[in-house]
Amino acid sequence: MNMSHSAQGANSQGPKVPDKITCYGCNKNKPAHSFSKTQIAKYMSNIHNEYAPKGRTTKKHHIMCKQCTPQQNSSLTCMICTRTKPLDSFAKAQRKNAEKARCLECMKKREEDDIDDSEPDTDSDGSFNETWDDIL
Repeated sequence: MNMSHSAQGANSQGPKVPDKITCYGCNKNKPAHSFSKTQIAKYMSNIHNEYAPKGRTTKKHHIMCKQCTPQQNSSLTCMICTRTKPLDSFAKAQRKNAEKARCLECMKKREEDDIDDSEPDTDSDGSFNETWDDIL
């Protein structure tokens, strides 16, 4: 019985990160330190993922360097008043759709403008038209 007691590779954590990685954004070969840990993890899952079928993920991740990765927005423009305001001026639900975002101030104004407070409908001769609210 020939048993090897070598410790070679005992602490290896899987495949090694390569020295150079190609950025999807600028299409340049850059050193690994130019990429975030998340991007490197995505890159490595393209190469090897021990939990995925056949050792690879089915989705091909596009890896982008820190310079090409878009930054988080710190402000939004309200679609009602067209003012650009910081994120804390918008409700969380409004932040999800930046094109249709309404600031808290405009939302409050809209809430205060109650439809039921409008004047009753009248004909051109000044007579009152009944609505379903008047009948019920």
